[in-house]
Amino acid sequence: MDITIILSERGKELALVNLYKYKLIGERKKDNLLRWRCTNNKCSAIMFSGLDKRKVIETAGQHNHDKNSIEKIETQVLRENCKRKAEESISTRPLKIIRTELLNSSSTSNLNNQNVLILLFS
Repeated sequence: MDITIILSERGKELALVNLYKYKLIGERKKDNLLRWRCTNNKCSAIMFSGLDKRKVIETAGQHNHDKNSIEKIETQVLRENCKRKAEESISTRPLKIIRTELLNSSSTSNLNNQNVLILLFS
C-alpha cells in the first residue's frame, strides 16, 4: 500500500492510507521502521513504514471507526496549503490565495461551496 503524506493543523506530518490518517510515533530500533498510530485516540491500529515514508511494510490492530471522507481530507489539505501560502506572502489577500489554491489543486473535485465557506471562515 502506498502512503500519502499530508500536514496536520499544527504542521506535523500525517500518513494517509486507505482514507485513514496516522501520526508518526517514532522509529522502531530493531529494524529502523517508522511507527505510525491512527489519529483517532480510541483506535489501536498501527502501521510501520520505511524511512522513505512511501510504502506500508507492516500493520497491527484493526480500525474500530469509519474511514475519513474524501471531502474532509481534501478540505484539510486545501486549508493547510492556504495557511502556508498566507505565511509566505502576507500582502496577498486571503480570497486570492484560496482561489489560486482551488485552481492549482487537482484533488479538489469533491469539494463543494460549503467546504470552501468553512475554509474561508475557519
